[in-house]
Amino acid sequence: MSHSHLLVQHLMKQMEDWHPGQKTHERPEWLNELITAIAQRFEPLTGVARVGFECRMDEEGWVVRMYLGSTEMVGGATDGRIQPVSFELNLQDLLSRFEHIDEFFWSVFPEQAEDIDEGQAYVTLSGRVEGNSVRFHLFAIAPPDVGPGIRVYPNGQIETV
Repeated sequence: MSHSHLLVQHLMKQMEDWHPGQKTHERPEWLNELITAIAQRFEPLTGVARVGFECRMDEEGWVVRMYLGSTEMVGGATDGRIQPVSFELNLQDLLSRFEHIDEFFWSVFPEQAEDIDEGQAYVTLSGRVEGNSVRFHLFAIAPPDVGPGIRVYPNGQIETV
């Protein structure tokens, strides 16, 4: 079951937070379509989840970080608990969206590694889409610098953050 409606809510929240005169790199339509297509491929194995992403332009092209936001428990015995969401992602389908693949690799940073603060793993996929250079980092868990994607209350209510 796809949970792309949560992506739409995320995009709407970004639009609500935008203010006239605010400087942004406007994402081209081909990139918006690609982000939406990839977001729809994140399949939570239990419950619901919200896809998070960040985009920036660098000297080589667009860089996109994508992940499923974690779930924050609010109230009850588990109040304040932050829980990553288990999911699947069809990588073969993602590869087919690129005209040319330059890089496709998996990076793993165990929690016990001395040179990092927190364990993390992500797939990097870079190449060309509609003649444009783009690099995706698809994170196994939300990066530590982002908050939860949703909050769940004891009564079952779900709130997007």
